[in-house]
Amino acid sequence: MDILRKAIFFGLGAIAMTQEKAESIVDELIKKGEVASTERYKTIDKLLKEADKQQKEFQDKVNDTVQKTIANMGLPTKKDWDDMRETLKRIEMRLTTTERKETGG
Repeated sequence: MDILRKAIFFGLGAIAMTQEKAESIVDELIKKGEVASTERYKTIDKLLKEADKQQKEFQDKVNDTVQKTIANMGLPTKKDWDDMRETLKRIEMRLTTTERKETGG
């Protein structure tokens, strides 16, 4: 599996792995004698699964970093904005009700 990790990080990174790219990497490893030709399909499958795993881990790290950065900057989250919208709606409804009472409408 170490060879697969190296192939992922050296060749393409874990983010843009396609079936075609995985096949190309494995075929190159076969030519170099690092993978047996009888293991081609199994190795391609392992490579794609590892790439998918690496992509998910990367995405989780990016999401975590972004959330921490937003929190550190004091920026409102989507939930904060949604809560503010709901509060504004309630205030608008109260104002409308109050205006109707005052105008008799």
